[in-house]
Amino acid sequence: MNALRDAFEAARLDPARIDPALALAAARLERGPDDPVISAYLGALHAMRAGAATLPWIKMRHANTAISLLDEAFERREGAGAAADWPADLEILLLRGIAYANFPSFLGQAATARRCLEAARDHPAFAAVPQRYRALACAHLAVLCHRDQQADAARGHLERALQADAPAAEPIWAAR
Repeated sequence: MNALRDAFEAARLDPARIDPALALAAARLERGPDDPVISAYLGALHAMRAGAATLPWIKMRHANTAISLLDEAFERREGAGAAADWPADLEILLLRGIAYANFPSFLGQAATARRCLEAARDHPAFAAVPQRYRALACAHLAVLCHRDQQADAARGHLERALQADAPAAEPIWAAR
């Protein structure tokens, strides 16, 4: 799982690394088709590919694939074991929430993104997630609350997001 997480992090930081990460995730899913965490990573990578694509029909194809994979992973998250130090359900909530928060509003995923990110924030293991990803989740929540005209909630999430001071090179699931 660490190789997939590393490939995901590389793709998140460099769009040229999305395709190799997609290939790795697809190969991992072929070997473990019942693993919802791998499905969530593949879905989040398709969301990244949608964002990086220039042609509208390619964007929509990847966005639809992302939605399908992320929703499937979300439905199967209960009872999924942790792949390392992280609860699978929390990892899926974060992947789905952050991916959907980056979708354009016409895809109608903002409310789902907010519910996932709020559930992740309230998860008992959220404090163990690397600080920069807690900050990313809170920053997305701030934007989503602002869109919903909830200024006080947005301000609170923004304050939590700004407390992050982790180095920029820290991987998503760095060892504690």
